[in-house]
Amino acid sequence: MTRTDWTKGLIMFAGLALAACGQGGKPEGNAVAVANAVEPSAAEKCAQPTLAMADNAQLESALMDETKANFVTAFNSSCDKGLLTGKPLIDPKATDQGKLFLINAPEANVASIYLSDVDGSRMVLEYPFLTTDGKSQVPSADELEEAIYCAVRGAIPQEQEASGRCLVD
Repeated sequence: MTRTDWTKGLIMFAGLALAACGQGGKPEGNAVAVANAVEPSAAEKCAQPTLAMADNAQLESALMDETKANFVTAFNSSCDKGLLTGKPLIDPKATDQGKLFLINAPEANVASIYLSDVDGSRMVLEYPFLTTDGKSQVPSADELEEAIYCAVRGAIPQEQEASGRCLVD
């Protein structure tokens, strides 16, 4: 075998090896070959508000930390699912665009997020953090994700009728 034969053989072998692992050849159509493309994180795609207590009310530190952690989980999941692409969570009419204010609603049955005229045109997260019998509780990430869904998308009438989704008392 000549040196040229060896070179051709190596080139052919390298081409076959690259093709076998999907690295050889030209991309088809308008496709672009991209290696290790990184999907942006939820924080990069959606502007997450901070949670704040309304009217300088206090929530025990551990409960506030748990509420914040659950909210981050719910918000990131909602963002990753594309729920926040058509409409932001914070209404453009809200006086404080960077915050979601926590309001205790002792008799509420679900978490609810809405623009409150009563609270100075603030976006509020209403939940029974302290129930009428004095029990402290924190909304789960699932409850918060449902509240986010209802705030930005809402349920269709048939869904509301059949399951009561997004209907609050």
